[in-house]
Amino acid sequence: MKPRFGQGAVVVGMLPEQDPAVLACAVALAAASGAELVGAYVDPGSYLIEWDPSGNVLGNSLDRALDPEDDAASAVLELGPLLAAAAQELGLRCSFRVLGGDPAMALGRLAEALQAAVIVVGARRPGLLAGVSEALTGSVVRKLLATQHTPVLAIPRLDAHPPLHG
Repeated sequence: MKPRFGQGAVVVGMLPEQDPAVLACAVALAAASGAELVGAYVDPGSYLIEWDPSGNVLGNSLDRALDPEDDAASAVLELGPLLAAAAQELGLRCSFRVLGGDPAMALGRLAEALQAAVIVVGARRPGLLAGVSEALTGSVVRKLLATQHTPVLAIPRLDAHPPLHG
């Protein structure tokens, strides 16, 4: 497969209360390349069920609905306007998707469907709960690097640990 870096959309994985550096880097990259910015939240509690007989993902599987009465869903629904505001500052085209399933696989499916240039994600959140979750389900960054053809840009958390140099 031929690399598409710089020739397609910038897909950014988004979470409520995420390090703002992740979105800022994705916006800067989209602005520098003139690409569309596509934000995506992945709900690991749901899964993709719609495939056509040829094995392709159907378009409506790539954008699932959230229950507006759910408190957690309301935090996710705030991500779309956050993305739009960041994109509007630089005059970027943008869209926001809510996906289901394994985060790495869902982001990879979206990137493939869009023929994206890059997938931008953040490093895991600090803390015991995030560490336990990663131990049980694995690192999204590692899974992306192991399973995707689309280039992956992982944004480290500046507050996670001191630098190993200098």
